[in-house]
Amino acid sequence: MKQKNSARKAAFLAGASFAGYNIGSGFATGIEGQQFFAAWGASGALAGLIAAFAVLLLVLLPVYLTGYEKREDGEYNVYHHYCGKAVGCAVDWYIYLTIFVIILTMMSGAGATIEQLLGIPKAIGAILLGVLCVAAALLGLEKLMRVLSGAGIVIFIIMLIGTAYLTFVKGVTAPVGRETADAIAASGKVLRIGLFGLSSPLFGGFLSAGLVIVSGMPWVASTGSLCPDRKSAILSGVLSALLFYLAEAVAVWLNLVSLDKIAGKEIPILAVFQEYFPPLAAVYSVVILLAIFSTVTGRLYLFSSRIDKGNKKVRTAVSVGVVILAAIGGIILPFSLISNLLFTASGCLGLFLGVCILVRTVWGFIRKRTMEK
Repeated sequence: MKQKNSARKAAFLAGASFAGYNIGSGFATGIEGQQFFAAWGASGALAGLIAAFAVLLLVLLPVYLTGYEKREDGEYNVYHHYCGKAVGCAVDWYIYLTIFVIILTMMSGAGATIEQLLGIPKAIGAILLGVLCVAAALLGLEKLMRVLSGAGIVIFIIMLIGTAYLTFVKGVTAPVGRETADAIAASGKVLRIGLFGLSSPLFGGFLSAGLVIVSGMPWVASTGSLCPDRKSAILSGVLSALLFYLAEAVAVWLNLVSLDKIAGKEIPILAVFQEYFPPLAAVYSVVILLAIFSTVTGRLYLFSSRIDKGNKKVRTAVSVGVVILAAIGGIILPFSLISNLLFTASGCLGLFLGVCILVRTVWGFIRKRTMEK
């Protein structure tokens, strides 16, 4: 019984830390939920969320299991394993480049949040957050997992409280339908995720899962090695997908019930609180900054640990350099535009990686069964 409880605890920690790792400015600001899901109205958003959860679950399960099985293999590289050495190497380095761009997006989100709430320059919010993230990124992996899992839980709880307040106190329960969403999107006030003219609720869901795959894969490969057994590895995959998209559904709902009022705002969920209960706006700004902190910190750790070779001074220098460059880019570029471009490009790469993972897993299963016969 004690061993079972330990496995469940490990799986919950992995799932919560995965959610915390992926809950960043795109999630907490609401821009991610808006562009992938809410921009299609209530029915489209539901279809997209279900599709995204299914794709993410299918991909995470084999990766957690492989991380557990290869935990003592110092040569294991998740991208080489699933994509082959040549393609895997290209994907590997591209994803670490994407990690930098994500950090840049987070810095822009921090600055935009402070600017929308207080009207002060974006640079202040970006710099303050960068200092905190560098400090936290110097923690070890297990300590950082606890920090991120705690941050993810806090953010989710506060968003649930905000949803309950709008629903039961303010009586805001009618989500925007497809017709209204189409009109808002046509006006250009809300951007929809699309590629080369291909745009639909299901495609948005697939790209959302792709974004989470491409951004979360380094974290899953690292934390999968900490699973104590196969059952906890499987449960970690289930809880990671479930906890993340449950949280995403709350952000989508907040968008849907007020899309016509917040369209055109850089920080949609903050605009919801400013619209319905201004005193909560300052509190939610702290939530957004906490979300950005959780995502930047995890990615800074992965980015710097790839280069530092165990040298803490090098890790510090790399972390500081990345934050400075990302803050400069984030201050200059608009948050909603950066997000839209990043979501599309990363989502496509994530779908490619997801297909490689599923093909490699199925092929491995077939080969194993053939050899057993």
